Amino acid sequence: MTVIIATDVFGNTPALASLVRSLGHECLIVSPYDDDDNARSNYRSEQIAYQAFIAQGGLARYIDTLDRAIREHAEKPSREPCIAIGFSAGASALWMLAATETAHRIHQMILFYGSRIRDYTHLRPVCPARLIFAAREAAFDPFQLVQQLRRQAQSAELVTNTAHGFMNPYSGGFCVKTQARFLKELALLLQQAHHCALAA
Repeated sequence: MTVIIATDVFGNTPALASLVRSLGHECLIVSPYDDDDNARSNYRSEQIAYQAFIAQGGLARYIDTLDRAIREHAEKPSREPCIAIGFSAGASALWMLAATETAHRIHQMILFYGSRIRDYTHLRPVCPARLIFAAREAAFDPFQLVQQLRRQAQSAELVTNTAHGFMNPYSGGFCVKTQARFLKELALLLQQAHHCALAA
């Protein structure tokens, strides 16, 4: 089984490497940056990271990058099932692919606080997608968005007492307790999916 992780605007950071280790599963990390070594200066603040993300081509380019990575994985002889996990910009980019032919290659998506999802609630994913939102967002009301998505039969949830970025130590919204909770959930999900893949 392959796990694809679509990063947020900070890219492939040491903190993300630590997160991957805690999942106990090898992951393919897809970043919006061509060179994450040169992106390390973005870690100083979310604003700097976001500006670098826009300069790199923004969401449109990130969608293309993810699309290519998923298709390349699907062409491998092993044809392993694929689970995609996205954070912030990565979650938004994966959501934009969820209704396309590319998403048929994905067994399941878990998308954390993808803020641009609010502009594309009409999309109908072709694979199961779990949408997880922080309770506080600067640009929109997450509660209303979750209610709207649920009315459209989407699996959407709000994590109380959290802010955008609760899974990332580089973000101002980081929450150790909430990250630990979801890392445990994700590790269990990946373990179950791995066993199912071996039994198939």
